[in-house]
Amino acid sequence: MSTRARFRWLVMVAVLAQLAVLPAAAPATVGMEKELGEDFVSQARKGLPLIYDYEINEMVSEIGGRIVRGLGMQPFDYEFFVVRDDSINAFAVPGGKVFVHAGLISRVKSEDALAGVLAHEVAHAHAHHAVRQQQKGAAAGYAGLAGIFLALINPVLGQAALMASQAKTLEYQRDFEREADFLALEYTRRSGFDPQSMLELLRVIYDEQKINPTSIPPYFLSHPLTAERMANIEAALGRLEWERESRPVASERLLRAAAVARGTSQRRAKAVGDYEAAVSSAKAGEERLRAVEMAGVLMVHGEDYTAALAYLREAAAGGRNMDRELGRALLRLGEYGEALPLLKRAVKERPGDWNALADLGEAHYRLSDAEQAVAALEKSWELSPWRPRVAESFARALDMAGKRERGYYFLAVRAETTGRLDRALLYYRKALPGLEEGGEEWKQASSRLEQLEDAAEQLHRRPKPPVARPRELANGG
Repeated sequence: MSTRARFRWLVMVAVLAQLAVLPAAAPATVGMEKELGEDFVSQARKGLPLIYDYEINEMVSEIGGRIVRGLGMQPFDYEFFVVRDDSINAFAVPGGKVFVHAGLISRVKSEDALAGVLAHEVAHAHAHHAVRQQQKGAAAGYAGLAGIFLALINPVLGQAALMASQAKTLEYQRDFEREADFLALEYTRRSGFDPQSMLELLRVIYDEQKINPTSIPPYFLSHPLTAERMANIEAALGRLEWERESRPVASERLLRAAAVARGTSQRRAKAVGDYEAAVSSAKAGEERLRAVEMAGVLMVHGEDYTAALAYLREAAAGGRNMDRELGRALLRLGEYGEALPLLKRAVKERPGDWNALADLGEAHYRLSDAEQAVAALEKSWELSPWRPRVAESFARALDMAGKRERGYYFLAVRAETTGRLDRALLYYRKALPGLEEGGEEWKQASSRLEQLEDAAEQLHRRPKPPVARPRELANGG
């Protein structure tokens, strides 16, 4: 293992050790749940491939927020995250932190179906299932959740270890799973969603699972899907699927979110064919405009900007608002002057769109307007931090504006987020003298510098393993 890898390992082990703070039989408090949730999110931002796209994050958070608001006052703040992974999966962490995979978003047929999955995860958090199960002596305790982080963050363990660890530590007892199903049906109904859509989604995947039992989506390793469970949900609904008068259809924003999800989580060969086929078969008019719009969105988020341009321009010419995607494509292709007005319009229409703001800041930087670049990137970072590419762009803009020391702070954040902890240590040291003492960035830099220096000292003191001499190797030891 390289020095850099050992350094990263020591820091992560130290953090993970702090997560497993409860003895097996210790009663958990709401405060402990909140602390675990915050720690999980802090490490997930560094170790999980999260998607930071305004449209898809806002849709998931809005649907999840509707569900949570129906619960009344809550002891902790719920947050919703999207993981850049094409598998069908979702899970909840104590403290109201809910994670859903891009693969699930791209496969649901309606927002109502997605609401059903989110409601199920909210139910697990709201009913404190992970903690209650841990108190019963089951496998899914605080130490078990820390184990998930070990698999997520340490690439040596790989995807197979992640699946095994997640299945083991998050597999809920049957009673808790049944309770979460019943609560989810009530939560979706109360929030104005169709609870029947959850059953419809589960039915499709259950049938696929029966046809190919060796290919079980990760979601059902931790949430076992059985005929009994399906029957219980159906009984709770009080009517069969075919008795429903109408079925919800995919909204425009869900279609766009699905394109974003597939563009960011699937290989080009897997994703593009469906969208190109939709364009080829679409009738003239709105059907074709929708098809070329979605193809363009997919291509942009798959970073195939040249292929995206033709679709985006056709959609824009037909009256579809493509400023955000067309502006990004032109920016990435070096057409900064043409991209700038499009990105300005996108930000004016949606001032909270942190992606459009970041792209606008990058365009200003490329056109040597340091003041406007810093302003746009600062706003983007405030709305959604922890994005390595934005941190790097912000650092460059700050350097252009004569604020190099503060730029080092964002280079440190970028390095730490991408696992280059030795470089993060260097940049924090360079940044600290130039930051406002007592300010938030100064506090963060001071805290992280101390932790990284402690880890570096432990690494320096750690004895090196003996190295076998050539003759010993030749003799087999």
